Parts: sequence; structure tokens; C-alpha cells
Amino acid sequence: MKSEVKHLEDEQLANGVVIRFYDESRRVAGDRWQVTVRYDAVVSVPETFWSLVSGEPELIEEIRAVLGTEIVLTNVNERNFISAEEKEVLIAEIISRTRKNIFGYLAAPDFPECYFKRRFKEAREEIERKKREARVPDNEVIEEPVDFSHLFSDVKKSE
Repeated sequence: MKSEVKHLEDEQLANGVVIRFYDESRRVAGDRWQVTVRYDAVVSVPETFWSLVSGEPELIEEIRAVLGTEIVLTNVNERNFISAEEKEVLIAEIISRTRKNIFGYLAAPDFPECYFKRRFKEAREEIERKKREARVPDNEVIEEPVDFSHLFSDVKKSE
């Protein structure tokens, strides 16, 4: 059973990060629900961030294509088998708890830049890994030793 995504609200933080809350809850049985609240922290990537990173121009362009103009940090909170009467109260509680616990981190003045650097590093590593894998064909025969007995020097050979 597919859940319907309901946009709840947006909040813009002082550092430019936009937090979007979504209700992805779905009915599981009778009046019971799987309550799912997702938030996306959307970070705009200004041109100034690209001056903070270095590398080959071709690689930077590939990373720029992967990351785009916005990067998103997503978090999902789920609670299972919640009664229909408790559903709306629980959603409000999850949003309130998120504001209290995580907004300090997301609202930090250096969060957008730090998150960009982390995602840049991840994208670079993924692109480089794919390039390395492309150079080694899957069907390439690798020479392996026939006899592994040299690895077990403490074991006496039986005659």
C-alpha cells in the first residue's frame, strides 16, 4: 500500500537552509497507522562554494553535475502501530522534537559550507571509484597461486 506524501510546512533558517516537513504516514491495519515524518534540509549551492574546492576541471564539472544547485539532507522518523486518535498529536510532537534537537545543528552559520564540502567529497569518491571499476573488466582472469601451503608453514605436511 503506497502512502500519500503530504507537505506540512517549510521553515527558513538564518543561514539560508530551508527545512521542509512531510507526512508520509500510512494506514496499516484498522485504525492503526505507521506514522512517518520526513524532513528535508535544503541547502542552496552558491558559486562561492565552488571556489572552496580544488581538483581537475573535468572532475569538478562532473561533481557539479551530480550535486546540482541544491543539496538535500533527509531524515525520516517512524513510529509503528499508532492509533488514529494519536496520529496528529504524534506528528506535531515529532516536528517539535526535531526543531528542538536538530535545528541548532542545521542553523549553525557554517552548516551549509560544511555540508557542501562533505557532499563534494562523497561525490568525488564515488566518481573516482566508478572510474577505477571501469578500468578493470569483470571477466579479466587474475593469476592465483595453485598451492597455498606456503601460508600454513606451522602445519606439517602429511606424507
